[in-house]
Amino acid sequence: MSDEELLNHFETSESKDGASVGLIGGFLPSNLLLALSCLVAAAVFLPKITWVLPDLRQSSQYRFEPSQIVVTPPPHWVPHDVVEQVVKRAALPSEMSLLDADVTKRIAAAFERHPWVKGNVRVRTSIPARVEVDVEYREPVAMVSVSNGPKSGLFPIDIDAVVLPGADFPPSEVAKYPVIENVSAGPPGKAGTDWGDVRIVGAARLAVLLKPNWKEFGLKSVRVPSDQESKGAVDELNYQLLTTGGSRIVWGRAPGSRHPGELPAEKKIDRMKFYRRHHGSFDSSHGPFEFDITHWRDISRKPIADRVPSSRHRT
Repeated sequence: MSDEELLNHFETSESKDGASVGLIGGFLPSNLLLALSCLVAAAVFLPKITWVLPDLRQSSQYRFEPSQIVVTPPPHWVPHDVVEQVVKRAALPSEMSLLDADVTKRIAAAFERHPWVKGNVRVRTSIPARVEVDVEYREPVAMVSVSNGPKSGLFPIDIDAVVLPGADFPPSEVAKYPVIENVSAGPPGKAGTDWGDVRIVGAARLAVLLKPNWKEFGLKSVRVPSDQESKGAVDELNYQLLTTGGSRIVWGRAPGSRHPGELPAEKKIDRMKFYRRHHGSFDSSHGPFEFDITHWRDISRKPIADRVPSSRHRT
């Protein structure tokens, strides 16, 4: 090939390459070309970079022991080792990392399953590794007395009739709570589950309502309607209060009842206070008595033993 032919060949090649580059540039903007180049580079080099970098999940800045979780200070009725109980019950590992997948959800679920935790669990984390858990604890309001069947004994409950861990109550603490009686069967589930009996829910709410005046009135227990009596509507259930001396007070329907003929709960308490101020204790040497505070205008009283005609005390 002559020098002139060789020169013409190179000029033709350069012209074709220039046309190709111009064609690509015409279809793809420069910023898109740069983005594609970065993607290709990342695909090639990122796996190698990741392999070289240290695993931060193993760093002490992110690792913590579940037993070191800081929790909302529990009230005196909740065991002081509640965190250790949660860790054990949920079988959490001895060490965890803030970078573990769903670590906060796992911790929240562990606390939510504990019978002393009512809910509203919130988990906060910070670095160096620290985990704080905000919880709402259940509060015991009464002891349910079950005298028959394989599950006999006293069972602590909260205001929603959720069963609480009985082993966490020493005998000295058990005696401090109102008793709910006339319950024939034990709870259907374990601690942390709902008893599932509307009679007990009503009795628990009544115990909470009367808590400020429980000792003043000399009360011992709340008697729920029998199983047979509870077959009707929930709003038809009637409760009684039993005193330490054996008297009983006909209370009527549970707090919150909207039955048209029911005296408001606050009015009933005022009746009981009025009687205490003017007649002393509900228990006396002439008793025991049955008091009915459900009347709209007055209180009735009659001895329980001989059921003589009632005498009325004006309110």
